[in-house]
Amino acid sequence: MKYKRLIGINLLVLCGLLFILSVILYFVQYNRITTFFKFTSEFQAQYYIPDSTALFIHKPNIHIYDNWGTPEQKISTERRTNNLGFRDDDDVLAKKQNELRVLVTGDSHTDGVLKHNTESFINVWETQLNAKDTTTYYNCINGGVGYYTFRNYHGFLKKYAYLQPDVFVINVFTGNDFRECALYEDDRTSFSNIYKSMRMSVRRKFQSSAAQEFPYIQGIEQLLYYESFPSEKERTMTIAQKYLLEIIALCKQENIRLIVTLLPSRAEVKPAFYDKIQTLFNLDTETMDTNKELTAMLIDFLQKQQIEYHDLTPALLDSTEKLYWDEDLHINPKAHELIGNFLFDKIDLK
Repeated sequence: MKYKRLIGINLLVLCGLLFILSVILYFVQYNRITTFFKFTSEFQAQYYIPDSTALFIHKPNIHIYDNWGTPEQKISTERRTNNLGFRDDDDVLAKKQNELRVLVTGDSHTDGVLKHNTESFINVWETQLNAKDTTTYYNCINGGVGYYTFRNYHGFLKKYAYLQPDVFVINVFTGNDFRECALYEDDRTSFSNIYKSMRMSVRRKFQSSAAQEFPYIQGIEQLLYYESFPSEKERTMTIAQKYLLEIIALCKQENIRLIVTLLPSRAEVKPAFYDKIQTLFNLDTETMDTNKELTAMLIDFLQKQQIEYHDLTPALLDSTEKLYWDEDLHINPKAHELIGNFLFDKIDLK
């Protein structure tokens, strides 16, 4: 009887400690998420500001130099924004009479991890358009912002519709735009979201040292997220479609041509990298093809809505050159060049 009582007390103490630990972990994760959206960290504060419509945007008129990269791929980037916070050297002024204005948005891949703004696929596309047709002034504006996803794309268009774009391009990064859908909703600090975020953090702690050192936010984290929570595929796709429907309605209202481009992660472009990830994280083929599955679901939706879209995979698939930075898996200048050429060849803006 004495031993049973002792065991019962120990179990009770253990349960109490586990409960306290769970509460602590919950509030740590809660604080991490809420702090992110306040944009008060040193890195965020120099580049981003909160916005009531788009959630957050770039600060205008900044000029920052960053030095980073691997020993094999060193790079200095010039983060420069214009009067509206867009990644362009020239300010956005009143629309010219012969101007065809193309407003482009996307996440950090569109924002550009580049030495100069002029290397972005938006500027490559613009240069080719103006070289071919001198009767029209093509103004392609880079409104890409790091961390953006479908909610931001809708807010971005609402905020800048007054610029009277003739074309609105959304460059969807299929490597993490879906996973971030739920995280950026108003209920992002709900118990469900906190639990999922916390579980992913704990899972990362138990990965091998090689896996922990691997840059996985740009494509790989999404694979792991949906492996852990497969039912989230349908929910996050529903959120993405909701915002796309609102974008479609706004474009019709403002007489804006909507184009969606689909940018794949490195795993979808480089078979050797696909194999490397699969081995390193011990993932089955179904999990490895999650990004492709979600992309196919989005394409099906776009087709039903009769929305113009372009899968950028063919533009990158056959290149023998490096197209993604080893440091963080963002597309590099060569990929931007190929994408700019692809858009020039595939899209007739007249």
